[in-house]
Amino acid sequence: VEDLVRDRAAAGVEQYVLLGAGLDTFAQRHADLAARVRVFEVDQPGTQAWKRDRLDALGYADAARPRFVPVDFEAGASWWDELVEAGFDPSRPAVVASTGVLMYLTLDAVSATLRQATSLAPGSTLVVSFMRPLALVDPEERPSLEGAAAGARAAGTPFRSLFAPDELLALAAEAGLHDVRHVSAADLDARYFSGRIDGLRPSSAEELIVATL
Repeated sequence: VEDLVRDRAAAGVEQYVLLGAGLDTFAQRHADLAARVRVFEVDQPGTQAWKRDRLDALGYADAARPRFVPVDFEAGASWWDELVEAGFDPSRPAVVASTGVLMYLTLDAVSATLRQATSLAPGSTLVVSFMRPLALVDPEERPSLEGAAAGARAAGTPFRSLFAPDELLALAAEAGLHDVRHVSAADLDARYFSGRIDGLRPSSAEELIVATL
């Protein structure tokens, strides 16, 4: 995702939106890009309040901070309206990323998020990660995925939406996104893990789709 942001920034894109940003540290780790690209973090108010306190405690200056956009996706709040209110320019292209989020959303919320992304300006890019159903995960990884699902349920944030790649591509097309491609675990392996001798590989459980508007 961050390689994509860097590539698009080189082409003149000046807005980067993280949907469900959590504790992402892009703005702190990439001060060069954050100085040229406005970074917007959309997430639940409680998460963002905790994060603000941590940034204060660690002494990060305003220049290393994103624009925080508090939104509860499942409560029906419009992340788009709140984003525009925070200074996002809908007439200009952006990179919008949502990673590690879709599995926690209902199917209706996933569809609504994809539909809203069609409002992005031409030249924008949407990148979304998704989790595959257990049956489509490599057998040796299934116990760890089952453990992660059990932990999520126990924490009150169960996995709600798992997709086969074709299912999510079809849902994106139904939402109005047409130039969409699937980035598989094998693609990520070839790009980032080629030549490793320690056996480390990306999980087959989580992959990406990328849509160009």
